[in-house]
Amino acid sequence: MENYIKQLIEDIRMAGLKLDPNRDAHKTNDEIELEDLSYVEKYIYGEKIPISSITGIGADMLPPENRLTQEQQAFLAKELEKLLELKHFALDFPPGLPAHMRYPFIRKFWNEKHVEMSFGTSHIEFCQYEPENCPYPDYCQCKDFQKSYYADDNFDDKDIDSDESRDELHL
Repeated sequence: MENYIKQLIEDIRMAGLKLDPNRDAHKTNDEIELEDLSYVEKYIYGEKIPISSITGIGADMLPPENRLTQEQQAFLAKELEKLLELKHFALDFPPGLPAHMRYPFIRKFWNEKHVEMSFGTSHIEFCQYEPENCPYPDYCQCKDFQKSYYADDNFDDKDIDSDESRDELHL
C-alpha cells in the first residue's frame, strides 16, 4: 500500500500543475470586470461535474480509510486539500480537527458534483450546524455557533413559529 500511496501523491501533485492561468496581464479593466461577471454567472448557472473530473484524480483512486493508517490518511488529506485549493475549493473543517479525520469527508466529497471554477473560492461545509447531527462530535462548534447567532437577535426558535412573529415578518 505504501508504494501505491507514493504514486497517488505524485499523481495528485501532477494534477496540481495542470492549471490554466486565471488572468492575462494585458487585459483592460473593462475586460477583467466582464470576466469577473462571467465567473459569477458560471458559478450560479454552470454545469456541475464530479470533483474527480475537475481535479483529474478519479474517486476510485482514493483508497477506503479502513485500508490506510492514520498517518497515510492525514498525508493524503493534506495533499488533496492542497489540490482542491488550487482548483478554488476550500473545505471548512472545525479548528483542531486532526488531518486523518478529514480524509473520509474528502473521499466522500470526491463523488460530489460542483461547478468548475477558475476564479474565487467555493467553500464547502460538511456540517449543517445541528448539534444532534454533528459529523464531528468531539470537535463540535454547533452549540457555540447557535448561541452566538441567536444571542444577538434576542429571540429563540419558538418566536419564529408564533403567529405574531409571522405577522411582524409579513409571512
